[in-house]
Amino acid sequence: MKSPFRGRSMVCLALACTFMASAPVVHADSAARIARRADKIHKKLTKYKPGTYLEFKFRDRTDTSGNLGALDANTFTFTNSESNAKETHPYADVSKVEKGKTYIGEGTAPRHHIHLF
Repeated sequence: MKSPFRGRSMVCLALACTFMASAPVVHADSAARIARRADKIHKKLTKYKPGTYLEFKFRDRTDTSGNLGALDANTFTFTNSESNAKETHPYADVSKVEKGKTYIGEGTAPRHHIHLF
């Protein structure tokens, strides 16, 4: 008895192997990599004085801003600018820190004028 899949099974197997080999590989963060990132964020935050307005981007793709508070060995606190509540986060949860620009109300941002003469 002849199998109807005799020639096709090898083609399907070859295609499956090709797709699996070309699929992007997602690497999980190792503990050492997370610790290095946390140290980097900790060093960056030590450069700012308490009360400095900063923008934080977290690993879960959320972002917030606020005034920097106390720094501990594994965590830091800041006052959230939206809710005015103090929040404590571990350094490992932060992916990026930037100094923020504080503008209070409309019209307080710096203006760029074009001078023609």
